[in-house]
Amino acid sequence: MESADVSILSDSALAKLAWEKRREALHGNRDAYGVAHELERELRRREALHTGPAQFIDTMPIHAITQRPWWRFWD
Repeated sequence: MESADVSILSDSALAKLAWEKRREALHGNRDAYGVAHELERELRRREALHTGPAQFIDTMPIHAITQRPWWRFWD
């Protein structure tokens, strides 16, 4: 599978093809292993483009960050 062929596939078609190739690889097809890896890598790349840096924002409440642990009573 050429990378040019991968770029024309939709996300759902790419996911389906990656799943099929991974299944073939798990059943012993050595050639399908590399193809499955390339397809899964492209899926992860596309997902990173869609999610962006917003997923790394710390959503923990500020009082939970500043509260000291209950067992450290000497602080």
